[in-house]
Amino acid sequence: MPLQFTTMKIKNNYLALALIIFIAINTNKVIAQTSKTDPKDNQGWFGAKLKLDLPKGWETDLDFQTRFINDLQLYNGSYIAVGAAKKINKTLEIQSDYRLALVQKGTYHRISFGGEATKEIEYFKLGLRLLIQNQLQDFDDELKENQKEGYWRARFETNYAPTDRLDLYVSTEPIMKFGGTRTVDNWRNTAGIKIKLANRMKLNLFYIYRLDYAKVKYDRLFQVIGANIEYSLKIKKGHS
Repeated sequence: MPLQFTTMKIKNNYLALALIIFIAINTNKVIAQTSKTDPKDNQGWFGAKLKLDLPKGWETDLDFQTRFINDLQLYNGSYIAVGAAKKINKTLEIQSDYRLALVQKGTYHRISFGGEATKEIEYFKLGLRLLIQNQLQDFDDELKENQKEGYWRARFETNYAPTDRLDLYVSTEPIMKFGGTRTVDNWRNTAGIKIKLANRMKLNLFYIYRLDYAKVKYDRLFQVIGANIEYSLKIKKGHS
């Protein structure tokens, strides 16, 4: 038994080290601002998340994130999101959230609604999430009309948690725009690792390979590294 534990611990260390090296290699490239002649960019997303586990299967969270673009040299803005989820049973939950984006191009309001189905198989957890989103861009310029866009997205994710302190995950998610010129507006592929730092706190390190097809005449590629601190708190049901 001690030998098996030691072997598993060594494997976990190698997995974590491999992911960190993988992220470092991808962020070491020199890529210019996205444009028609050079449609690539490296970005950094960093933030914090507070998650509240409520009675009767309810859950809510508050998420704050800052994003840097142009090889992480330019601050693009901040994102604040408030979400809620309700477990229907052991497999299915419904989700919704509101996100406020204060970025260079203006102010964005986004509302999402959908659900996620999950299945656990030993150390693995499989999940399929479907979302419908409505986004409104509120321009500061009075001569511009507000821009409304609708999307639907489907994410398939696999988690592997060999210990209670380590969680590895990969996901792929096509994002489709209603009335868009192409079937898929952009496609996110993500790999990450969550490390338990304390009883209720985790560090989430991730890498996103995002293909963007929103432009008519050329495609774009965004590579993102990110880090989030996640804090969870369980609210117990009060006694009457």
